[in-house]
Amino acid sequence: MSTSVTIKNVRLAYVHLVEPRAAAANAEPKYSVTLIIPKTDTANYNLVRDAAKAAREARWGATKMSNLRPPFRDGDEKDEEGNFIRGEEFRGAIYMNASSKKPVDAKIMMGGKIVNCPPEHLVSGYYGSAMVNFYAYENTANKGVSAGLNGITITKRGEPLGRKLDWSQAMEGAEDFGAGPAAAGMEDFGAQSDDGQIPF
Repeated sequence: MSTSVTIKNVRLAYVHLVEPRAAAANAEPKYSVTLIIPKTDTANYNLVRDAAKAAREARWGATKMSNLRPPFRDGDEKDEEGNFIRGEEFRGAIYMNASSKKPVDAKIMMGGKIVNCPPEHLVSGYYGSAMVNFYAYENTANKGVSAGLNGITITKRGEPLGRKLDWSQAMEGAEDFGAGPAAAGMEDFGAQSDDGQIPF
């Protein structure tokens, strides 16, 4: 199984593809996006699970390891008081972050053609297909698998998250973004651990 895959037609959140952003104080700014994968979308879930597993095994072998941080988490995870940690758009889904130190090639489907994506269409809440590469890492604090972002194609507009758009301007020329979210099977993909991490 390859560690490089294309995750097709999923909702995008925390889109930082125009300018890099640091995830925390003193962290290196990166271009990044969060991919929201419905739990019923077994095709995409199996794809990222298998690619993450391949990255893990390439670094540490086939033996499963405890306390290994996976690249994806459960959108239905709750805090100690029983409140959802993430917003409504994460219900019934897993999510994962993909990032790059360098600018990411961003495209969009318009008029049946794939063209360079204008910044105004790199919107949290839209749908897209992301080319990612999973890799294992190890530092003094953690071991785990993360996802590098190699490219993204916006495929469908969705309700923006976190801000309002002037639709008459933002949607001009964007009546055809291509296919919508991938068809999903109806079976769940399995249980998560108590800390919201998905085993792989």
